[in-house]
Amino acid sequence: MQKFLIAVSLTGMVACQTEETRPKDLDIKATVGSNSASTESAIQLAKPEELNADKFLEWQKLYRGTPSSRDNQKMQSAIEQNPSPSTYEARLQRARNLLALGYRTEAKDMYGDLLRDSPEHVDTLIDMAHLFLGENNLERAFDYLNATKRILEKTERPGKAYIFRYRYALAIAYLQSKSRKQSADILADLLEQEPRFIPAYVALAQNYLQTKKYELAEFIIKRGLDYDSNDASLLNLMGVISLKRGRFEEAKPWIERSLSQSPEYVPALINRAHLSMRRREYATAENDLIKASKLDPSNLDAQLAIGILYKKTGRMSSAKLAFEKAISIDPQSSFARYHLGSILASDFKDMTGALQLFYDVLQSKEQDLELVSLAKAKIQSIRDSRLYEKSSPSEDYR
Repeated sequence: MQKFLIAVSLTGMVACQTEETRPKDLDIKATVGSNSASTESAIQLAKPEELNADKFLEWQKLYRGTPSSRDNQKMQSAIEQNPSPSTYEARLQRARNLLALGYRTEAKDMYGDLLRDSPEHVDTLIDMAHLFLGENNLERAFDYLNATKRILEKTERPGKAYIFRYRYALAIAYLQSKSRKQSADILADLLEQEPRFIPAYVALAQNYLQTKKYELAEFIIKRGLDYDSNDASLLNLMGVISLKRGRFEEAKPWIERSLSQSPEYVPALINRAHLSMRRREYATAENDLIKASKLDPSNLDAQLAIGILYKKTGRMSSAKLAFEKAISIDPQSSFARYHLGSILASDFKDMTGALQLFYDVLQSKEQDLELVSLAKAKIQSIRDSRLYEKSSPSEDYR
């Protein structure tokens, strides 16, 4: 079985926490704050922008995936020209630039320094939540969201923009943890407040895609395209809907349009690679996937696609390494575990290792029924082969 993977997300949206451990009561639906004196000065909240100001919408660039070549050059130049910024805001901007350019370790270190200097700086806490969402680390992401909520609740009139930013991060966390209704409710409310906020259209469409509500997803994407007809993430998602429906020729123009707007948009590169693999254009697919993995080394979909490509072209050692890397990115990935188990069994004759991986698939929280069925068949096949070996006469008695 070669499942057709489709890259849709900005943050690598995969599974996650159990129903029992998942936080549920973190939303803030109105202006918060106690009747006591304001603690705003104590927690160092900057003056927030109003939701109807153009400056506020500049913030959404932080969450629109891989930056364009032009933005990439600007950020790289800013990092090189000011390697040791002195003010808190300049340091925060440097951390954001580092994160957007894929320097996750350096960004995380800088964010850590910022929080040591100002442990209750709301923008920094929200950025850290997004950073860990990008690493599929929901536990840490919810820790930062909890901390943000406590600060907003003890702040008198913290400003709509802060609540908006917090709720968007919370909606993404709920989406990754499969709390889809909570996520959809927040995202719909955010779009009612600010219809131009494109990342909310992207996330809401992803929500519907996860449950195969393709018509709803398409409706949401088209509403987003009404506000920005050139958004790479929305154009890619239109391609994704065609892929989900098996209309591969319809998907290609949407994905190409996405990449024409943002040539380094990782989800579109991955989807174009899958279309190339369908046409057996393996060299073209490999070029796109190598580019995608360099742009975003922690992207699970890219590693899974690389593993499939190497498997299709008979490079089993390379495929094994790709699936091992995918598991290191997301230990819960049943798809990676199943394919790694298949390679261990068929090409490396490591039946013990393969069995463990197949059993992991059966016990995974990502209950993919097709993978579970295939894993059961593999387990039975290995058991049958071992029984046959035990029952066969030894060489001495032939």
